[in-house]
Amino acid sequence: MFSVAAPSFDAREPEFKAVVLALPEDGMDLLAERDNTSHALLPIANKPMLWYVLQWLEQGGILDIIIVTTHESKTDIASYIEVYEGMGSISVKGLDDVSGTADALRQVAPLIKSNVVVVPCDLIVDVPAAHFFDLIRIKRPALAAMFCEAMRSEGGGGSAKAKQAPLCVGIDQPSSRLVLLQELEQTDEDFALPMPLVRRFPSMALSDKMHDAHLYVLQRWVLAYIAASPEISSLQDDLLPLFVRAQSQPQLLESKGIGRHIPAPAAHRAGEYELAAQPGLSSRARHSEPDKDDRLAVFAYVRRGGVAGRANQIPRYCDLNSIVSRVSTGARTDSSAKLALQTQVGSDSLVGASSQLGERCSVKRSVVGAHCVIGKDVKIVNSVIMDHVTIGDGVKLESCVVCKLANIGGNAQLKSCEVGASMTVPAGSSFKNVPVTEDSDSLFDDDGLHTEFA
Repeated sequence: MFSVAAPSFDAREPEFKAVVLALPEDGMDLLAERDNTSHALLPIANKPMLWYVLQWLEQGGILDIIIVTTHESKTDIASYIEVYEGMGSISVKGLDDVSGTADALRQVAPLIKSNVVVVPCDLIVDVPAAHFFDLIRIKRPALAAMFCEAMRSEGGGGSAKAKQAPLCVGIDQPSSRLVLLQELEQTDEDFALPMPLVRRFPSMALSDKMHDAHLYVLQRWVLAYIAASPEISSLQDDLLPLFVRAQSQPQLLESKGIGRHIPAPAAHRAGEYELAAQPGLSSRARHSEPDKDDRLAVFAYVRRGGVAGRANQIPRYCDLNSIVSRVSTGARTDSSAKLALQTQVGSDSLVGASSQLGERCSVKRSVVGAHCVIGKDVKIVNSVIMDHVTIGDGVKLESCVVCKLANIGGNAQLKSCEVGASMTVPAGSSFKNVPVTEDSDSLFDDDGLHTEFA
């Protein structure tokens, strides 16, 4: 994206460089195992979740992208990028040891000479990217973060339960600055607000309904501070709370070494956020000045309603599959799929390429992947079926996730289960509220059956 200061196509550093964090998530271990696929390539509405992030960045004009992942996942992700059809220049970097998001960013800092967009590979938002980045250009904060309201759950997700401590988020309404970020205990009914904070930001609005989307925009000097501060391990847990507190506690600028990295007030003229000349952006907005008395501003972008969330836990992964498939404008059933007589695919469901569904099948609020073979009289409700899955006659699946290459025998009944990659579920077996993986041998009796289904 070219700024008003760029009269022609040149070889300058881009305005932003994006770092996509494609790192393992503890809440997705059952699905993102080596026999299935890496976390970044898990399907949402029959597209790898990484596809949505790359598309969003490109829509915002962010075309210089590094995908940071583990060495174990680098090959799979790099292979996907080779066939990905996009406009950006995308590289994949495999890291040896990563204990936190800031640690990952620190390792690629030498490759970055511009301001930075940090985004997780599993974030899906319907926020117009151009609108978001134009606000960043206008506000020119040191650090910006996106927050979103929790979406209503569809109740899927197998046996896993989403767990996340609630946050108390305080935003100064006149400036949209993030001025309070505090994790709450489940038993907290109230807590004390520091008086310096109240005096500094008397128009603060509080909410405990927001989630951190883990989408951050950093000025280049903030990246330099991270690179020089090995004690900063996590952007969410370490850097963001520190910068939020420093806005009302100036002594932290010196004690934490932040002040040494803050550039001179005129630095924005030599390479900070430059405003793109885009239709709809007023001349007054293009030339707005940052706060001269405070160069450590933390900006909060809040998304209320709509689609906004991370697939970093299995229930949320299922919810996003359900929501994205429901709003999809494409064909409900791929043109290469084959549906037998009296088979029904709901208007809230998707069936992938070359899949075959037998007679009298019913698919509701579900996603069926590519190259699946499904027998007759199969009922699939509120579930995610990945690619190359075989399902026998008479099977009933409700609120389940079935990983690729799994084989579910005839007349099996599964409710609120995860079935691991390449697993075989014996015919006639029944499962409820359990993961069916390689570690599940104890679930089967001598005949290979399990009958605790209700």
